[in-house]
Amino acid sequence: MSTEDFTARARIRDAAIKLFTERGMEKTSILDIAKEAGVSGGLIRHHFGSKDGLREACDTHVFDELLKFKEEVLAKGVANPGFLPTFDARQLLFRRYLGRAMIDGSEAAAAQFTEIVDGTERYFREQGMDMPDPRGVAAALAAMTGGLMILQDHVARALGEEPGTHEAMLRMSMAAGHLFMNPLATPEVLEKAREALASYHRKE
Repeated sequence: MSTEDFTARARIRDAAIKLFTERGMEKTSILDIAKEAGVSGGLIRHHFGSKDGLREACDTHVFDELLKFKEEVLAKGVANPGFLPTFDARQLLFRRYLGRAMIDGSEAAAAQFTEIVDGTERYFREQGMDMPDPRGVAAALAAMTGGLMILQDHVARALGEEPGTHEAMLRMSMAAGHLFMNPLATPEVLEKAREALASYHRKE
């Protein structure tokens, strides 16, 4: 692929990510993306084949970039316990894209969610964490984390922050971290919930 082709491909992908995030895939046409990227609709089809092909490329790029960001944050956090991540405009856009993709029913987003659950469950088991349902906890944790991405604009406004800003994302992340470190339910409450669930299953 020539440098010119690569640049055009990246420009199309970036334009699609922006519009898919703002409008959703169904409400975004190839012509909309072409206009945003400053290219022809034919060039988009040349590089990606179809809108579905373009979406797959966007999904892959966003997920890869978010994974790199997560790995960088973890590495810096291990080296410096007082480290706070910086959510730049690009990272904020990618997180908003991921939230939108989950709502829009992206197969790639669904697969990504399952991979996150798989990895989280594997971590729980490797660390020997004592819990009755590691898979259930992993799925709930992934849903809670994903929910912040999906509802981030609503959460930001509820906090009096400007949606889509570093300040809003950092405040949400800090609040979520507090909940993880300071669970609201006591062991007694959780035990009662388990007993209620077991009783329900016995009646089925």
